[in-house]
Amino acid sequence: MEVLELHPIRNKTVNIYLIRREDRDLLSLHHSNLEKIIEAEKFKFAIVDFNDPDVKKYYQTPLSEFIEKFHLPYYEVEIPESIKSYFYVELLDLEVQIEELEQEYEKLLLNNQKDTFKAQSLNSWIYLLKDKVEYTKNLLEYTIKPKWIVKKILDVVNNIKNDNLSIIHFAHEDLISELKKLFEEYNIKVIKYDIREEKLKSIVMLKEG
Repeated sequence: MEVLELHPIRNKTVNIYLIRREDRDLLSLHHSNLEKIIEAEKFKFAIVDFNDPDVKKYYQTPLSEFIEKFHLPYYEVEIPESIKSYFYVELLDLEVQIEELEQEYEKLLLNNQKDTFKAQSLNSWIYLLKDKVEYTKNLLEYTIKPKWIVKKILDVVNNIKNDNLSIIHFAHEDLISELKKLFEEYNIKVIKYDIREEKLKSIVMLKEG
């Protein structure tokens, strides 16, 4: 099983561009802003966060066409299956418990026992378990997943000989804040933007200047 160990980069200057990844934006005129950035900056590689496990579907997305247009090497990042399986088993167990408790609670309601101690206890326990399900899902998606993404990028960077390099990462919007915090902890300069915004033009002008 792969271990979540983050190895800091040493004696390297690394810039990472965090791009809000939405395929519909890459289908529109918004991606012309991003094209200017890619043309102005010599990216070493791209990192892509795929939610869809079916790799075949990747080759039909606007994002894949966009990356391949610039002949940009890319790495896919995702939580290892062994780690996801561990959490999925826990979530499944919780959901089974919730279903069983809800069935028991419904029987009490049908028998006009809503105000009994047993019914109130069951109801409280159901809400507690639902909160735990939500917490576990959020932990997996918004805490554990960003760490695996950063680990992958650090591993790749540490195996590249270049002392100065720029990376572009297509990330889901909900993860960008946490990713930014983690990258900065490991001395990677973060440039974050939304490809829909016109302010990208000022970034291009600075690059060209």
